[in-house]
Amino acid sequence: MNMKVTVEEVSPSKRALLIELSTERVASRREDTLRELSRSLQVPGFRKGKVPREVILRRFRAELDEELLRELIPASYQEALAETSLEPVGQPAVEDVHLQAGEPLRYKALIDVKPAIALSDYKGIGLEREKIEITDPEVEKALEYLREDAAEYVPMEGWPALRDDLIILDYEGTIQGKPFKGSSGKNATAAVGRGSILPGFDEQLLGLQKGDRKQFSLAVPSDFPRKDLAGRTAEFSIVVREVKKRRVPELNDEFAKTVGDVETLAALKDQLKERLRTRKLQEQDAALKRTLLQKLAASHEFELPEAMVEQETATVLDELAMSLRMGGGRVEGLPDSPEAIRAKAREVAARRVKESLLLDAVAAQEGLTVSEEELQAETAAMAAAYRQSEEAIQRLLEDPARRAGLTARLRERKAADLLFQQATITDAYRLITPA
Repeated sequence: MNMKVTVEEVSPSKRALLIELSTERVASRREDTLRELSRSLQVPGFRKGKVPREVILRRFRAELDEELLRELIPASYQEALAETSLEPVGQPAVEDVHLQAGEPLRYKALIDVKPAIALSDYKGIGLEREKIEITDPEVEKALEYLREDAAEYVPMEGWPALRDDLIILDYEGTIQGKPFKGSSGKNATAAVGRGSILPGFDEQLLGLQKGDRKQFSLAVPSDFPRKDLAGRTAEFSIVVREVKKRRVPELNDEFAKTVGDVETLAALKDQLKERLRTRKLQEQDAALKRTLLQKLAASHEFELPEAMVEQETATVLDELAMSLRMGGGRVEGLPDSPEAIRAKAREVAARRVKESLLLDAVAAQEGLTVSEEELQAETAAMAAAYRQSEEAIQRLLEDPARRAGLTARLRERKAADLLFQQATITDAYRLITPA
């Protein structure tokens, strides 16, 4: 036996692997490493590949030991995992390394693992469903959305641009006489009152007609996301090519036939009412599932693997950074200090990790698996959502880590659906007290 492994339980989510490699294995690998070094080393006074062994050991012992550890530790760590059947959820922390000539190599590898979870009372979790009501104002609002969506822009000769009109224009902008990124355009479109191009730009278009020319200055706000423009003054010259009026269709049976594949406006309203009901039911189901997971988490206490929490914290912070970019540097409810932001991200991450571990435990308890057909269906759904070909998504999933991650997410989703199906859902009743 050229390796000995002992496992110590440091905590429910942490193990220490005490690994010892035999003197013979270390010596054999040392000789191989020494030969490899001797072929590549260049030492003054010796030809390449002809440096004596004693010289290498005397002058390059540190480099030799470093290379030896770089080869032996990763390989023996993987062997130890296979021997012990442990599945770490992060990278190991290697410490207490002992390497001396003529002695075994000893080191400790600390790893995080998923804790054993004793599931209890996860079936029949109580939930309350509110009554879904669709009001007439909601239907009218949905009708207005359809009207707005069906609106057309019609060219108007001799008509001044008003709010919500569409202007086709050429423009050139400069700051201190020099153009900047995005400062010019030909046949560009600007919706008056919609904040296009730069803040305040479209306000300068009010009242202009086809063929008009205009020059104006624009003070860019100091908090504008583009730092190269924030707080500066831009000079613009524009030529109006066309003014288009927004024409919204009337609400009548003809409109209903166009947008709803129905014969009457009344039938369209009924159709919208059912769509709203379906959407509200889906939103309610999603909210009930979140409540279910919160209740499940509240009834189970266990130690979370630190590596998983740290990885998920990084993911939450990446999501926040993306939200900041998309929101122009603003996110509602974001804490002021970096420390508070990270603390909040870690809180969210810990909740996600706990729920994920619980769903994984439920999936194992119930024997849930993910079939190849289910993976293929999810691949098709992802391709449609990201507007990519299924082949492109399939190529991404050739990476074993990505494929394993998707499989785990689908398995957790099946566990959540099972818990929801087995939940005890009752109608919520609200007492009406007399005024």
